[in-house]
Amino acid sequence: NAKDIKLSDDASLVERVNYMIETDVNPGLASHGGKVVLVEITENKTAVLQFGGGCNGCSQVDVTLKNGIEKQMLVEFDGEILAVKDATEHEAGEHSYY
Repeated sequence: NAKDIKLSDDASLVERVNYMIETDVNPGLASHGGKVVLVEITENKTAVLQFGGGCNGCSQVDVTLKNGIEKQMLVEFDGEILAVKDATEHEAGEHSYY
């Protein structure tokens, strides 16, 4: 906990979303060799994410996105984030689960 990045009271939405990803989401994904990063937050309040590692090509990535990450983000960033999308190209390249 002492090594965690601390957010200032006036942290931007991007900073707060990145903090949530690094502290809440990625530790769970790391147990499967995966990770996720924020690509952008669009004007229509959609958080665009990219999966990597063991999540790239995983058959459960949609469940992780919709029932895990999106559900948590919609509660934590109520009104600031309205949807979450996956920008990962799961069909191209070498994948952990193919």
